[in-house]
Amino acid sequence: MAGETAFDTSVAIRYLNGDPAVVEHVLALPSLILPLPVVAELLFGAENSARRLQNMARYLQFIEVCTVEVMSRETASFYAQARINLKRKGRPIPENDLWIAAQCLEKQWVLVTDDQHFDYVDGLVLEHW
Repeated sequence: MAGETAFDTSVAIRYLNGDPAVVEHVLALPSLILPLPVVAELLFGAENSARRLQNMARYLQFIEVCTVEVMSRETASFYAQARINLKRKGRPIPENDLWIAAQCLEKQWVLVTDDQHFDYVDGLVLEHW
């Protein structure tokens, strides 16, 4: 749904680590969206951590209460347009972040992030917490 709030991995991790500012914002939201690449990055992070079992349990519990939508051909079109625009600007961003941006553009979600490179994506509505 347009205008809903989606989290980038950096902010999701801050929430999972109990950052008071992020927790306060999250508790005020009616719902929380995780773009599919964020889910993948969280699961990878848990698998790759020294506390694999503890982190996996926490991350899966968090993912379960969030809205996660699949990507579509339409997402791929937004990806292609965002990528060509970034290439023309000489401002590439990490591949997973490009997919996150594409899904947010398609669904008209507000992306909450700590990563400044999302600022280069035309039309992406951002919040930096």
